[in-house]
Amino acid sequence: MLAALDHPRLAFDWFTTTLLRWSDGLVIYDRWLLNTGGISDWTGGGGEIILDFYYLCYLIAFIGVLYWFGRFRKQDWIKIKPHVAYDALLLAMIGVLVGAKTAYIFIYNPDFYFGPPPYGPVNTEDQLRRIFLNWSGMASHGAAFGTATMALIWWLRSGRKAPLAIICDIGTISAAFGVIWIRLANFMNAELYGREAADWLPWAMRFPVRSGKGNPVIFTGNTLWERMSKPEDPAQAELWLKSLNEANPGGVIDHGGATVLYRNPDAYLQGYDLLVPQADGTHTYMAHDTPGHLWFGEFSLVTTPRHPSQLYQLLLEGVLVLLLLLWFRRRVKRAGMVAAGFFTAYPIARFIGEFWRQPDVQFQGHGNELGTVFMGLSMGQLLSLGMAAFGLCAMLYFWRFGKVIADMKMYPPDSSETIKEAPVSVVETGMGGSTGAGEIAGIEKVHEALAKKQAEWDVEHAAEQAKHGGPHGADTQLTEELADDSDDDQPN
Repeated sequence: MLAALDHPRLAFDWFTTTLLRWSDGLVIYDRWLLNTGGISDWTGGGGEIILDFYYLCYLIAFIGVLYWFGRFRKQDWIKIKPHVAYDALLLAMIGVLVGAKTAYIFIYNPDFYFGPPPYGPVNTEDQLRRIFLNWSGMASHGAAFGTATMALIWWLRSGRKAPLAIICDIGTISAAFGVIWIRLANFMNAELYGREAADWLPWAMRFPVRSGKGNPVIFTGNTLWERMSKPEDPAQAELWLKSLNEANPGGVIDHGGATVLYRNPDAYLQGYDLLVPQADGTHTYMAHDTPGHLWFGEFSLVTTPRHPSQLYQLLLEGVLVLLLLLWFRRRVKRAGMVAAGFFTAYPIARFIGEFWRQPDVQFQGHGNELGTVFMGLSMGQLLSLGMAAFGLCAMLYFWRFGKVIADMKMYPPDSSETIKEAPVSVVETGMGGSTGAGEIAGIEKVHEALAKKQAEWDVEHAAEQAKHGGPHGADTQLTEELADDSDDDQPN
């Protein structure tokens, strides 16, 4: 290979994915992709990140939910009131954020949240901070499961009246749109990159190296080290440093700053190069085991040329699946088919993309450099197989039992179209409006109420007959009562 592309994080020292930061006041970056000028440039340390490119992409993905619901509502493909789209957006946000984070915690990185130090929390307060305040690490399979769970809760809370299937159809189209932006964010953050690329691939790219815990990996003293940030709380920092030294005696370098170096020879189990700055401001890449060289100083690590698999997945899981769902939508007649198509097509695209994606470092080990977990498959591929099986079963179900979209009515229905259920009476449940008697929802209750009232009248009538000596006496008494009522109605 003559050359390899550099990720912007390596090629430009000013590159950052952070857009807004609070550090003694709100700071807006001007050195992000395009230099617009006139906007303050942050050069200090510390502060809280308010918005970075990753969460901007999440915001765009969620706005897409409103766009697709509004578009298909105007096309009369789904008959819903405008506020239903906002309900769907709220539930999608909860399902995606909570589901994706929960899956990452329990499937991909449980040691960081529940394991012992040095990677695990030092106490309960630190553990809660990691769970609820550290939003790095999201799993797409968990996002899909979380959204499906929120949709089911919505359907149950609506009394099983919400058109859940067709709402999920639009929700999955929105999800495919969102995948495009999330994979773009993965690329911008230089994470989840691919396996080593062939020499002939012109778009192979180098990325900065991180450990399985997300820490930058550096090379010094012929050893790999992770640069780990200290907890901000002094008491937690003291406990944390103590646990590091107990876990790795002599393997901790602390210069008194905000970070320490933690020796971990297994921090990265794939090929890498050293990034060597030059006097003219440029840099070169050198293999760390170059014969005849003894390296002094501290060097950042970069990968050997890799597939930019984030962009592959953007095309496969995002663009391709979105186009497929839009094409499929025009050809299905039953609600739920598009959603089932997503739960089938997305995992297939993810399964294929995993062949170029670097497996999760958490599952790597000596003799298992590819990080496979079962029969040569990665964790992402195993989860994809389960999701695809669910999608196929859902497609068969909706193909046979799904409601016809053209026959679906407005949700929620207008109050004039609904019939009160309690108390049951002819006045409340009666014929009302221009709707035919045979088409009124709840007509059985009308019949039951009339039959009950008729039975009461029959009993009263029989009692009156017995009291007045037969039917003629009863009729005479009834005639007199009607006459008295008529006299009472006359004006005074």
